[in-house]
Amino acid sequence: MIPSLPTTAATGTLAPQTVSSVRLLLEGGRALLDASVVPAKLPPLMLGEQVSAQVVDSKDNGQQLSVLIKNSLFNLIVPQGMTVSGNNLSLKVATLAPTLSFALQEQTSEAAQDGSVEVQLSPASKYLTGMLQTSKPGLPATDLSLDVAKQQPAETAQILKNNVSQSGLFYESHLKEWLDGRHNLSQVQQEPQSRLLSKLNEDLASHDSRSNTASASSLSPRTVAPELANLVQRQLDIVENQQLQLNGYAWPGQPMQLQIQQEHTNERTGSLGADEVGVWSTSLSLKLPALGGVAARVRLVGQNVQVSFVAEEDEASGLIQQHAEQLQTGMAAAGLTLANLVVKNGTVTQD
Repeated sequence: MIPSLPTTAATGTLAPQTVSSVRLLLEGGRALLDASVVPAKLPPLMLGEQVSAQVVDSKDNGQQLSVLIKNSLFNLIVPQGMTVSGNNLSLKVATLAPTLSFALQEQTSEAAQDGSVEVQLSPASKYLTGMLQTSKPGLPATDLSLDVAKQQPAETAQILKNNVSQSGLFYESHLKEWLDGRHNLSQVQQEPQSRLLSKLNEDLASHDSRSNTASASSLSPRTVAPELANLVQRQLDIVENQQLQLNGYAWPGQPMQLQIQQEHTNERTGSLGADEVGVWSTSLSLKLPALGGVAARVRLVGQNVQVSFVAEEDEASGLIQQHAEQLQTGMAAAGLTLANLVVKNGTVTQD
């Protein structure tokens, strides 16, 4: 079995005993770079895996590098006497424990004859790096605020649509649509980025009025609220995982998690030679006070719906099976066909 990277503490920093001193080791003639700081939510890494790293910041005369690996930010220690060249590095996972380290592969052709070039970082890269370093993974994200016990299905669907649209996860797309005249400015202004940046501008204006200066340099990544950095990290996660994960409340006091993704399959409609259909999968997980953990996965293939439930308690699975006909009738009223229903007992986990 290929070992995977162990879970680290929520701080995102490896324990002191796991961070070796700056060193120069060789793995087949290649230098090893130790990770001194890792993201709170680690991407999947396997021993011997080849990964690409984009250098976004350099400190201590190039002895500490901030790099993006699988859209996650790592700090790497460069051994004394070694110079890393280029903005894009080819790395191989050399060790997972007690220290996460990467073997530096052959340098790209952009390196100079002496094996080193100066790393030039764009202002955008520096800004993004600084902002991501302000993120606080422990901050909860509340994207959904529903009350399904009191709302009609159509009302719940509209509120769910509005919550997702205004979550800030599609902010840049909405800005482009607004520039093209296809999105309302007032709706864009309700998204978290607009509200956070408005507050930031107010703070800067207040500071400038007191100091009688209005320099653009006063806008520092460290002044940006951690919520904004968390949103950017979540956007990067969506691009990497091709999955939209939302957190919130199914009704007041009842937390829920919702994951939405489009599957890439070769499924087709029933008629011979028909075009491929879009397949969407939605997963919902709840911890109910009386019925325990319940998870549902709804898979939409054209107009056909496949539903599977996992319940921790026998009572919950029994109730689902008891009301299966009602579920089928409700889907038929919406023009959908319940093609498959599976109910089983098991453990429900929430990330």
